[in-house]
Amino acid sequence: MGEKFHVVPDELRGYAGLLERNAQHFTAIRGHAVSRGGDTAGFTGLLTLLHPVVTGVAELYAETLDFANQQMVKDAAALTTAADRYAQMDAARATAVSRTGRAAADLKIGGE
Repeated sequence: MGEKFHVVPDELRGYAGLLERNAQHFTAIRGHAVSRGGDTAGFTGLLTLLHPVVTGVAELYAETLDFANQQMVKDAAALTTAADRYAQMDAARATAVSRTGRAAADLKIGGE
């Protein structure tokens, strides 16, 4: 309790942008893993028995990458929401301080 910290909303938005860009990399990796890693086109003879294994592993890997992508996008959205809330709170407090300053000035002028 009572910890003091400084939040810069634009930095939070920047971190959110980094997460979104990294999430896109997972999508690119997924596409490569499925198209290249799950390719069984050259499997002939006994290797045809491995078709379900290779495609199953490729699908599992793709699902894992999809999950990672979704989580990073979700975290990026949460950071953006937090940044917006901090900015709104700062604006509300600035308005309150400004009103208080004007009210104090009005009292001083009226009291003289």
